[in-house]
Amino acid sequence: MSRSKNKGTAAETAVVRFLRAAGFTQAERRTLSGAQDRGDIAGVPGVVIEVKNCARQELPAWVAEAELERDNDRASLGVVWHKRRGTTDPGRWFVTMSGDQFAALLREQQGLPTPAVEERIVAYRSLGGRILRCLNHVPPEPGDDFVPVTSDDLPDGGLCTHPQCGVDVLIQRQGGEAA
Repeated sequence: MSRSKNKGTAAETAVVRFLRAAGFTQAERRTLSGAQDRGDIAGVPGVVIEVKNCARQELPAWVAEAELERDNDRASLGVVWHKRRGTTDPGRWFVTMSGDQFAALLREQQGLPTPAVEERIVAYRSLGGRILRCLNHVPPEPGDDFVPVTSDDLPDGGLCTHPQCGVDVLIQRQGGEAA
């Protein structure tokens, strides 16, 4: 097994032990599932946990991975549990999620209802209509050259025209966020 794989396995095992000691007795490492991966830790109903033990943090990519795995698992929450330098104690490591995920968690914890779905901006389109950018590739200053677009403005969908993207701006993730 590679050194990187060993580090990942050790981190996953440490998180499982921590969760079990914290009362989540069903927590266990998941086997790899390829394209339909559902996270690294199972046994916490409704939650997908992706564990990372890397020197270089890549939070946007990690959170996107956890949210995809959350969708694969049909769970309500997807988080990244990542190792903190200088400690082997998972209780002192970090757990990261998107703001939408955190707000959903807070609503659930506080017993608040889910707000009605509002018309959300899904992309920005150039005034000429030839350029469409997803929310990850919004022009620096949308202003005069780009206008916000909602799903109602794109009845047939649309692909981000950023050279390194091509995502369909109407594919929705749980929580209403465009993919």
